[in-house]
Amino acid sequence: MEYLSLIPATALGYLTLRVTTHPTSRIRRKLPHLKAGRIQILPVLRFKIFGRVIHLHHWISFSIVLGLSFFISMGVVDYIVTKGILLGGIIHGLTVPKAHRKIIYKNYSLEKLISLDKKTIT
Repeated sequence: MEYLSLIPATALGYLTLRVTTHPTSRIRRKLPHLKAGRIQILPVLRFKIFGRVIHLHHWISFSIVLGLSFFISMGVVDYIVTKGILLGGIIHGLTVPKAHRKIIYKNYSLEKLISLDKKTIT
């Protein structure tokens, strides 16, 4: 019976990340751009190493946390609702076009990394 709460939590995680992670989202645009040296923390997590940029997508970090939650049961990650929200975030990240799931970029241009295809702009 406890697993029935997984479905709405997964839907909540999917819809929340769909609204907040899109580059033209009002919520994402209002987030401050926190950058310290070669690390950018907000609105996305990026590291600049050896002339390349490594973009840690939300679905990668959510996968790590969800995987660890099966072995380590402590705190809020032990709840089935939290696992559902993480699963929804992973599903959202894997449903975006493959071109937007790139992890390593050769060129560090913020405008180039967050720009959209001309087809998606209406």
